[in-house]
Amino acid sequence: MPPVPIRGTCSIGRSATNQVVLPDDKISRRHAMINTQSQGEHWLVDLGSANGTYVNGRRVSQPCRLRDGDTLEIGGFRFTFRLQQASPARRQDHTTEKTIQDIRSFNCWLVVADLEDSTQVLQRLPAEQVPGYTGRWLAQCKQIVDDHRGVINKYLGDGFFAYWPERQDTAESVARALQALQEMQAAEDSPRFRFVVHHGKVVVGGQASLGEESLMGREVNFVFRMEKVAGGLGVTRLLSQSAHDLLQHVLPTTPHGRHPVPSFEGDYEFFTV
Repeated sequence: MPPVPIRGTCSIGRSATNQVVLPDDKISRRHAMINTQSQGEHWLVDLGSANGTYVNGRRVSQPCRLRDGDTLEIGGFRFTFRLQQASPARRQDHTTEKTIQDIRSFNCWLVVADLEDSTQVLQRLPAEQVPGYTGRWLAQCKQIVDDHRGVINKYLGDGFFAYWPERQDTAESVARALQALQEMQAAEDSPRFRFVVHHGKVVVGGQASLGEESLMGREVNFVFRMEKVAGGLGVTRLLSQSAHDLLQHVLPTTPHGRHPVPSFEGDYEFFTV
């Protein structure tokens, strides 16, 4: 098989819709993916495949960061991951160019989701169920985000960070995605997880040449702190004031009081759905 350049997300599996198609019955239709998260940072995610994905001989049970020279094994196929390094001069030119061309800001919906007590849960599971536990959940969540026109920007070991750039009807798309996540939470066979939702202006840090955007800024930091707040409050769904104001006409919400947010001054109003 010739070398496959990775730009943004590279899906791997038996289905012809994947970027890397592996025609083998031991390989799942949507088996795994490699996700570019920033310059030189690539993560391998097994999507709950039946026969697993191996990196350097070890089966992947959670998203893992790939290093130059890592060996990937999927079914009877073996690959070597190579990380292309730019020369210092080229790297400097690239940085300057992207600062001019790609740094911009826009309003955005932000969602962080995280499995609850995943370490303890994995310790209690039968050994044969451990490798696919996180992957199956991530695969379901990715399908929901994709179906409602969102983008998963980062995989976080046992969670993910997704975003929706603001458009005319984005609130409705986000609301439908949140309802689908709620239905997942209610399913008897679903892992316990929580998600938080925020809306605000983000800065995009110029990773267009990699096929993925790097989101930065105060609001990105805020939504990640919100996830910690939700965990401390013991709630599985939490909306910021800005997300509530834009969603309340399409999604029932309930006030959950004012609470401090780590690293941010003052208390903030939150809501549940």
